[in-house]
Amino acid sequence: MIQVGKQLWGLRGLTAVYLLSTLVWIPLEGNLHRAVGMGVATTAVLLAHGWHRYGAGRALSLGWWLGKTAVVGLLFGAGSSLLTLLAMAVKTGLHAHGPEFTPAEIIWVWQQLPLWAVAGLLAGLGVGLVIGNQ
Repeated sequence: MIQVGKQLWGLRGLTAVYLLSTLVWIPLEGNLHRAVGMGVATTAVLLAHGWHRYGAGRALSLGWWLGKTAVVGLLFGAGSSLLTLLAMAVKTGLHAHGPEFTPAEIIWVWQQLPLWAVAGLLAGLGVGLVIGNQ
């Protein structure tokens, strides 16, 4: 059995840093790297809060543990791509002076979704195996 901790250390600090970086990100002009960073950060913070709310303090068998870490990894990869697209749309809507991103950049992010989802799934499974075998 794997005992999931009751607290995620640093979650409040992570959330505070995320909110401050969002305030800095909003007025900046559109940049693909910053949009990807915002999508990844948003996904990470949302998943950390979800893990804290629904996974903390539970005892799980190795199979359930690996399933949960794999799904969280999959959600992290896919969510990063989708929330990057959302960040790009928000950035364009806030500035309202025309497109912030080229169609090629938008298509590139969309095309990364399957790759990022599989990479996230494998990374989640790998982290689960490392932690589960301690």
